[in-house]
Amino acid sequence: MKSFNIFMNRIIDYAGMFPPANLELHPAFKNYLEYIDSEDEWMMDKFICSMKSFTSFADKDSDVFSMIKDYDSERCVSFSLLLTGGKTAKEFLNSLEADLKLVKEFTENDNNTEVNSFEVKLPDELFAKHNTNGLKTFLNDSYDMLNGFDMQDGMIFFEPLINDNFEFVFEKLAHISAEIENKGRFGFKLRTGGITPELFPSTEQVSFALKTCKENNVMFKATAGLHHPLRHYNDSVSTKMHGFLNVFGAGILAYSNQLSLKEINDIVKDERAESFIFKDEEFRWNDIPANANSITKARNEFVRSFGSCSFDVPKDDLKQLNLL
Repeated sequence: MKSFNIFMNRIIDYAGMFPPANLELHPAFKNYLEYIDSEDEWMMDKFICSMKSFTSFADKDSDVFSMIKDYDSERCVSFSLLLTGGKTAKEFLNSLEADLKLVKEFTENDNNTEVNSFEVKLPDELFAKHNTNGLKTFLNDSYDMLNGFDMQDGMIFFEPLINDNFEFVFEKLAHISAEIENKGRFGFKLRTGGITPELFPSTEQVSFALKTCKENNVMFKATAGLHHPLRHYNDSVSTKMHGFLNVFGAGILAYSNQLSLKEINDIVKDERAESFIFKDEEFRWNDIPANANSITKARNEFVRSFGSCSFDVPKDDLKQLNLL
């Protein structure tokens, strides 16, 4: 179905090195190369790794360096790198300079790779209510640093802390990200789960993040706990897990329609497979539709991707739903 193919196109970033898979770099990267050479490669986008692991790709004596050099395909290897970050804004910017320097040196070689996506958790101090201009100054400094390394296509997805004051935090990050001179350089990364119940945000928090990003025209991506299509109770983590059809379906439909926060939340928390309907030229949740062109636009301009430590689990679940 055309609508399903557009919905799922390049939606998964492979995070095999992270919990619960916790693979070493070599087997994780080997998996990624196999995935992007499989018949389901159209759903796979980037390989996620930390800056510490990324140094191995520039080491001529490493196994993964050889894998890059031996890789021969029309499709390039695409990375999303977890930046080193820092506990303070100053520490963060110092590490950002070192990270971008390494990336610049790596990409200057002709190695059929692409590195233009970065992810990082922001220092908590930037969201202190008394720190009124700290976040804007920080984002401007980060923007200047990207330009300084000639990374005009580079995009950083910033992950905010999630606490009882999440409305203030989410709105501040989305609003100031949109204010920066070159709109579109900064995205919003939401942690949607983990290996313990407290790491899963509520449906209200997920919905508020989607609505806030949509209203500010800020790109959204998710990470962790989102490798199943539908929201459901999961025994292994003793809580309800979010579904990627829910979260990205809500994002697409919110982008294509003027949905209220309640309507977005209704989609995010829905556990019924029959509510999510794919036809050739249309995706809909119950009676709220998005045509193929709207899905394409929403995926290109708003809801980017989600990180998953597994590629097989999402595929197997989609087959059980007769979508693959």
